[in-house]
Formats: sequence, structure tokens, C-alpha cells
Amino acid sequence: MKLLLTSGGITTQKIADELNKLVGQGGKKVAFVPTAANAEPNGPWFLEQVDNLRKFGFDQIDFVDPSAAENDWRSRLNKSDIIFVSGGNTFHLLKQTRDSGFGEWLKQNIDRKIYVGSSAGSILATPSIAAASVDHGDRNIPGLKDLTGLNLVDFELSPHTPTEVSDKGNREYAATIANKLYGINDQSAILVSGNKIKVVHDGDFWEY
Repeated sequence: MKLLLTSGGITTQKIADELNKLVGQGGKKVAFVPTAANAEPNGPWFLEQVDNLRKFGFDQIDFVDPSAAENDWRSRLNKSDIIFVSGGNTFHLLKQTRDSGFGEWLKQNIDRKIYVGSSAGSILATPSIAAASVDHGDRNIPGLKDLTGLNLVDFELSPHTPTEVSDKGNREYAATIANKLYGINDQSAILVSGNKIKVVHDGDFWEY
């Protein structure tokens, strides 16, 4: 299992280098999943994530939204090497991931793909998406009661720390959970390769 969980995508050379190491001699075709952004205004960050992928050599990009009607997303994901799940509203992303079957597909195929998350896409991979609400963050648009994430990792994640989420908010949330919580800024990422976890950072990160 290979995951790179980021706050803002592939924002630095160091993060890009780690993704290249995960890829190794494999292909670099990216399936860019924009589902979370469907529930939020698409600001310049969205295009920046795509531009940064191209900037660092990941220029084979297919935009694949499993929530779109009559979309053969499974075959397109099967043809991709990297599944890049972008940011937006985490609650909307979780609901669509469940409703479309994308979550089950990921669990069945995670060992043969590289998963890259950005913000909501990173939180989705964790045991619970409750961290998305820290400091009045994402709105629970679909009114979800069950906030269980994909459980691909055994820790939780709070992106955009401290610009959008405070250290105080993270500490208060961390006191309510049994899992470790990482706070990362947009120049940091958590790399998971097999049973190994590594913090990749040019910026700051926090462990709670």
C-alpha cells in the first residue's frame, strides 16, 4: 500500500521526489478525482493542483469523477497508476464515495495503485473525517451521521494547519480521539509505504 497524503497537493520538489520514489519504474498516469470540489466554489487552488502535477512531470492526467452519471469511471481508474483525490467538502466527498462505490473500489485496488490525497482527499483515507470540522471547517452538507472514513491508515489528519485550522483546535480535537492526529501545512505531506510512515516537509507539521 502506497499513499501520499497532502494538504495542498504536490506543492514542493521534496513532495514530488517522494511521489516519484513511490512510482519507481511504474507509470505516471494520474486519475484526478475532483468530486469534493463539486460542493464548493472552485478557487485558484484547484487549477494550481493540476498545474503543479504537470510542473513536476505528472502530465498524463485524466479527470475522473465517480459521482458523475453514466461515467465508466472504473475502467478509467484501472488504466491509471496514481489516484489523486482532490480537495473541497469532505462530507460531500465521503457521501459520494459511498454512494458511487468508489470507496469499495479503492479498498479492493489500493495495493496496485498509488493514492494521493489533497486536503479532503487526504482526510478521506483516515479512520474518521471528523477532523474536517475542527475550527468550524467543512460544512456537513449531506448531514452525515456516520463519519467513518476509508480506514486506509490508522491515524487522522488535519490539513491547512495553522492557516485555516488552529493548533488549539487540533489539540482540543485530539483529546477526544484514540488515534494519533497529524497537522500539516501546504508544504507538508504524510507518506505511507507498507507499514512505514514518514513526514515529508519543507514547512511545518504537528503530532498530537
